[in-house]
Amino acid sequence: MDTPFTYSNTHPDVRAQLEEQNARRFDQLNGLVISSAEGAWQFLLAVNGGSAVAVLAFIGAVPALQRRWWPYVVLAVFVLALVLVGVGRALVLHQMQGLLSNWSSNVNKFYRNEIEWPTVISSDEAKVKAGELIPWVVGWASFALFGIGLVALCICFFAFGVPGT
Repeated sequence: MDTPFTYSNTHPDVRAQLEEQNARRFDQLNGLVISSAEGAWQFLLAVNGGSAVAVLAFIGAVPALQRRWWPYVVLAVFVLALVLVGVGRALVLHQMQGLLSNWSSNVNKFYRNEIEWPTVISSDEAKVKAGELIPWVVGWASFALFGIGLVALCICFFAFGVPGT
């Protein structure tokens, strides 16, 4: 029967390699926690925030629009998209924190000979896979609302026109 691949059964040279791998993975995950709220979320924040401000400014600049229903619906779509940006960023942050916590906990269990190294790796991979979908859906929902808001704005301008022009 093979010897279990636990910390105490591992050659010191292999231990050093595993500790180095752990340090690299810890740094990677910690960096993800810090930087994960950037990139696409910044874009969604900018376009949805800018769109909401533009619609709000337009409503304020054209008094006749203040009595119409459709500008407020379009504004609500952009505001909802902004809310989803915040929700999405929070979900990603919590996912990264969960990955970091799971990794650290399992590596410590490995060091205490409670689990084998392949279990550390498979648990990490499963945790990564389990948290991928929800932030992705929320991000795309925010982007879809941006597109819906733009299309609705164009349709409403075409169908209802701008009062006073």
